[in-house]
Amino acid sequence: MAERLIGWLLRSTAQAVLAAGAAILVACVPLFGLLSESTVPRAIAGILIQIGGAFVFAGATATYLSRPRGWLLPNERVTTAAHQRPAVGGWLMVLGVMLVAAPVWLLLRMQPFLAEWRSVIELASAPGLWDNANANMSGVVLMPIAAALTPPFFELVTLIGFVVSSLMLAPLLLSRSPRFPLVYLVCMVLLSALVLASMRGASAAALASDALQQLIGTTAANAEEAASLRQVLERYSIVFTTAPALLWALFAYVLWAPAILSSQRVRTTFSERVAPAVSMPAKAADLAAITSPPRFP
Repeated sequence: MAERLIGWLLRSTAQAVLAAGAAILVACVPLFGLLSESTVPRAIAGILIQIGGAFVFAGATATYLSRPRGWLLPNERVTTAAHQRPAVGGWLMVLGVMLVAAPVWLLLRMQPFLAEWRSVIELASAPGLWDNANANMSGVVLMPIAAALTPPFFELVTLIGFVVSSLMLAPLLLSRSPRFPLVYLVCMVLLSALVLASMRGASAAALASDALQQLIGTTAANAEEAASLRQVLERYSIVFTTAPALLWALFAYVLWAPAILSSQRVRTTFSERVAPAVSMPAKAADLAAITSPPRFP
């Protein structure tokens, strides 16, 4: 039951990533052509196209791999009796420690980032904020806010992805589930796309931040207003420092992929289980033939 739930969750996530990538490409490819004379917006649109392409590729790949009757990994082609499968040990125990340590390290490392998100949530839940936005053409007012929150949103989703992946993989590892290698591979594909989106989103945020820094000096009404705007941009720089931590966490996952796909230990530990043969009870006629064999003439 748990394995079916995990499979459904992976397929749903893969399809959501695929749909998001397609939506980004549909929105940004025409925009890229229209911004031929705008350097920074055109560069940001190009980054979004890269993110959309990565999402489409990762979503399609993960959807194919997570099919109920899809491609089989080497361990899924091997059948072994349950009592003959080795216990989880050796480097697999180190892998289990990594599955716990990586998300914990990320949560500790990204505490300032999460604190900024708490501030955003408190601000968004302030009474009267949405009423004022609706009264002042909310679409126009909220579009810059949504654009500014997109790069940190990618990073937040990536952090959640690491935590959820470990929560799924650790029990499968300990139970020696035959689905563990495939689930690990699908999680790695999806996390790679999310980390790429976080890295490229941080690059887009850096381009926009540099452009705004130059704009503040020429449009600010006074020095106090300019200092206030620069303070906001300095707090926003948490986006740039968070992305490398996500990349290091992904590296810890990718490091184990070759061994999971090719190791003989993985093939036997996570092989398909075969129920032991059950001997049928002997019939009465068979027992009589054994205990009272026919006499020779």
